[in-house]
Amino acid sequence: MSSGKSLKYLANSVWRGGLNGTGMTTSGGNAFKKGLPLEVPALARGVPDSKQDENKTNPEELVAAAHSACFTMTLSAILGAHKLSPKEIDTKGTLTLEKRPDGFKVSSIHLTCSGNVPGIDENKFKEYANMAKKNCPMSKLFNNNCDISLDAKLV
Repeated sequence: MSSGKSLKYLANSVWRGGLNGTGMTTSGGNAFKKGLPLEVPALARGVPDSKQDENKTNPEELVAAAHSACFTMTLSAILGAHKLSPKEIDTKGTLTLEKRPDGFKVSSIHLTCSGNVPGIDENKFKEYANMAKKNCPMSKLFNNNCDISLDAKLV
């Protein structure tokens, strides 16, 4: 049962090109550019989220980054297997951490993906994105442990 308290952590991964393209993963607080200093999440410390130091990250934010990066690269590989070369795939991963009576739990991860992929229609892009969601190693890690949802669109 949820206490109604939760935090969402944002990470962003951008991939340019096919499977051998280039990419970058950043966190909502831009901590990746500063050597990944860590702190315990504000919710766990019992302080408002506004007291979270944006120059530091935490495991939940890193998980969101890892999932968005893994999904994005998996989608790029699937597109490449279908002879499609994305100009860009931009995926945001939002992880929800809940405080429950028995402790903290990652209750969900939501992936929001937009893709600039010449030669594909919206329905096929969504089909491939759902394949990536199902087959990405990070999704498999979280399967049966938390809800994973996806919004995917062409831009």
